Amino acid sequence: MFSAITTSRLALAATLANTAPGFRGGRQLPDRLDGAAGLPSALPAILPGWGFEEDPSSATLRSVRKLRAAVAGVWQDAAAEDADAALEGLNALLGAAGPVRAVLPPGSTVRSPAILAAGHEGDAPDKAASTAFALALAEVALAGELTRLRTCSGEDCSNAFVDLTRNRSKQFCDEANCANRAHVKAYRARRAAEAAAAGEEPAEQPSPKDGRAKDGKPGKKNGKPAKKKAKKK
Repeated sequence: MFSAITTSRLALAATLANTAPGFRGGRQLPDRLDGAAGLPSALPAILPGWGFEEDPSSATLRSVRKLRAAVAGVWQDAAAEDADAALEGLNALLGAAGPVRAVLPPGSTVRSPAILAAGHEGDAPDKAASTAFALALAEVALAGELTRLRTCSGEDCSNAFVDLTRNRSKQFCDEANCANRAHVKAYRARRAAEAAAAGEEPAEQPSPKDGRAKDGKPGKKNGKPAKKKAKKK
């Protein structure tokens, strides 16, 4: 679908976008880039490869925050299927990257597909990261795959992620157990609806995992009443 390097860069871009304050996995989280010292801990996957210092300067932090806002904006517009707005944000990132050129990757042949490149060797880490993310997002746009830039459908979660499924069916992020939370909520809603249709009083619903109600009493497992152990005489 996408090249390995593009897939990796998209994952890092989503990681950066998800450091912003907001609801993540049902919790309101603060800004994880609240100070220069927070950059290494918030972006451990990015720092080693990009050459960020262990104690980045305030100027670097401001630059990374600006990049985060730009990436998040493209992501949100793409998720909302507003292609014009997403491309406008992407073009701003590409403009900051400088002239874009097509090159053959190292070790390629004349029949190898070319890749997009920009920037220069020795660029500052924040500049290099911005350029890399711009090129990755450009590849997504050129492939007509902007709708693969998604935001989590989980309750109280706005995490960005890349949908790499064949049929574009991924709905939840992988960071906050959102899929399981949604399944449990849907399960309880079905049980409540079934009880209401049968004229029963709503009861504490057992977990789909262990078949026990919250009060610790036996519940139903696999849709059947739990068997009681016979008392020994």
